[in-house]
Amino acid sequence: MTTATQPRELWNTMPGWGIVANLLPPEVLQARRVRTIRKIVLALLCFLLILAAAGYAYAFLQSRSAEQGLAAEQSRTSQLLVQQHKYSGVTQLQGSVDKVQSQLSTLLAGDVDVSGVLGQVLAKVPAGGMISQVTVTLAVPSQGAAASQSGATSLDTSGHLHIGTITVTGQLPHLTDVSTFVDGLSGITGVVEPFPTTNATTDKGAGFNVQVTLTDQLLSHRFDAKSTGGN
Repeated sequence: MTTATQPRELWNTMPGWGIVANLLPPEVLQARRVRTIRKIVLALLCFLLILAAAGYAYAFLQSRSAEQGLAAEQSRTSQLLVQQHKYSGVTQLQGSVDKVQSQLSTLLAGDVDVSGVLGQVLAKVPAGGMISQVTVTLAVPSQGAAASQSGATSLDTSGHLHIGTITVTGQLPHLTDVSTFVDGLSGITGVVEPFPTTNATTDKGAGFNVQVTLTDQLLSHRFDAKSTGGN
């Protein structure tokens, strides 16, 4: 029985058949290597060119977009300048109004709600009392005179500026009512140093003359300049 010989075994059994030699000249091998390297270099160059072209296109689009944005802002600025010129009269008028308000604030810095203060003072008159005369004197001091006009130089320890006085003349049923009236005046905000300048008992009761000092707490501030907040 004949056994078939495998090609590999046949190859190994044949002397010299397993020897392989590359007989190509070195110049051919070198030329192949050069062509391969050349292909790689060309591929890299093409990639770099494509990348550079993409970067240039992106930069061009960005520059174009920036130019369009600049043109739009310049156009908007021109429109705003035209509108500003259109309303320049209103701006000047607003400036004049602000100036008048500032002057008015300075002129009426000492504004006091006199009727309101008098209402509080007269409300403290004990029952049965009669008021014959009320004298109000206002003299708002300047800031430079604050030290000499403040309560620090008198019996008043509030530290507020003194802006005037009120003198009340009248008659009460009893002499003790004068003390009650003076004590009541001490509880009014902005009214300090109440004291009777004169008091005397008559057949009709007790005549009195009471004076109080007014402080800057009674200033209304109705005409103070109001800040516009930059609007």
